[in-house]
Amino acid sequence: MTDLKPTVALTSVNSENMSRHQMLDWVNRMVNGQFRKVEELSSGVAYCQMMEMIFPNCINLKRVKMMAKLEHESFHNMKLFQGALTRLKLDKTIPVDRLIKGRFQDNFEFLQWFKKFFDSQAPGMENMKSAANVAQQPKPIKAGGYHAANTAKDECAKENLQAVMEELDQKTQDVLETRDRAYEKLRQIEILLTKTIQNNQHVAFCNRICEVLYKTDDEQQKQEENSEDEEQKEEIQLEQRQEQEDDINMGMY
Repeated sequence: MTDLKPTVALTSVNSENMSRHQMLDWVNRMVNGQFRKVEELSSGVAYCQMMEMIFPNCINLKRVKMMAKLEHESFHNMKLFQGALTRLKLDKTIPVDRLIKGRFQDNFEFLQWFKKFFDSQAPGMENMKSAANVAQQPKPIKAGGYHAANTAKDECAKENLQAVMEELDQKTQDVLETRDRAYEKLRQIEILLTKTIQNNQHVAFCNRICEVLYKTDDEQQKQEENSEDEEQKEEIQLEQRQEQEDDINMGMY
């Protein structure tokens, strides 16, 4: 991994004097993006991409949620970004909770810091990137007849299949992360209950919650069946009482 330069110096064009539009243009040039508002940078996608440009292999871009819209997706990306900074031993804590809310001021201030950081770590890269974008020309389509057409179709099919596989991998990763978060929350609840019981506080209530936490699927099913049986019994008893009351009322007349 590339060594981290010790200073985050101001660039020749002070980022604090750049407008929001100039800053967005810079981001879009660097990542070939289409960000229209500073608030959209709260997704963390652009920061992960630019970190990977400066320090190759510092972030696995396959793990980045490129279409992040929701807060938990942005949180995931920002944590990847924070992890890269931590591995580089940069003493900078990202205000993730504020950034993912998508407020302009928080995101603009952080973008100003990142612009300084980017320029201090990769001086000249912006000019190289701009030159590459200008020089890039569309490749001409070569005439190759039937064989070339089939080859193009095969390549397109492979790309589509690869995209589907990557999407499935991402969904699988999302499910696993959701499962792990749920497990961690249950684990914290279990620890809290154990400490409360050890302190001899609300013991009966905590034990009832523990029974729910430790209950197996079979036990849960049996409880539901027993509950249904009890409800049926109550309905039958209610009907019997109603019939008895009707008989008594009929006898009175």
